[in-house]
Amino acid sequence: MAMATRTEEPLAGFPGIYEISEAARYLRADIRIPEVHYRVQSTHLIRWIRSGLAHPALAVVPGRELLITFEDLISMRVIAFLRAQGYSFKKIRQAELMLRNLTRHPRPFATSHIWAEEEGALDIFAEIGALLLTASRSGQVAFKELVKQNLIDVHGLTFDQLKVADSWTPRQGIKLHPRIQFGRSCISGTRIPTQDIAGMVAAGDKIQFLAMSYGISEQQIMNAVNWEKELAATRPTN
Repeated sequence: MAMATRTEEPLAGFPGIYEISEAARYLRADIRIPEVHYRVQSTHLIRWIRSGLAHPALAVVPGRELLITFEDLISMRVIAFLRAQGYSFKKIRQAELMLRNLTRHPRPFATSHIWAEEEGALDIFAEIGALLLTASRSGQVAFKELVKQNLIDVHGLTFDQLKVADSWTPRQGIKLHPRIQFGRSCISGTRIPTQDIAGMVAAGDKIQFLAMSYGISEQQIMNAVNWEKELAATRPTN
């Protein structure tokens, strides 16, 4: 008999809550862009939040009380992606302001499908409905099919019917969903937290036994263990 519910079935009303240090670890474990490695620190996230790039209300919350939601986490994910691609903070800020005015959403980077240029980091593009706009300038309409050939997107995100990010896959087989296990990283397709699986393996439980008990594959167990090792490796040493 399975030891946990396997079905990935979100519960309503839980937006996912993260401490800043936890969010920074998720982002550090996810950023793997060839030749450009942007190591996200908690200080980066705090600076971005203080600049209004998360929900505006968070800009004045004292540091010890600062918690962010899943949408804020995704906003930080998009910013980290753009910084890793070489975009200036000024250009990112311009794009965020333009998208905030256009979407009327307090976290526009969590609502639009953002595209970056493969080379040069000249413009940030946003896909709004059937249009592709230059978000880092004045919202000019771009030639969608032509321009997209030279763009890369923020990988690993899915969006709901309202165009708001509703899941993030930072590694193969690993997913964060704001209404599954309070936004903790889980094995994809299940409600099983990766931290729980890694803890049981570290305590001596055999991978084969856990796979059989949970009704999942050994590879899924290993994905969870490797992800948690990656997270642990990003913890500060001092």
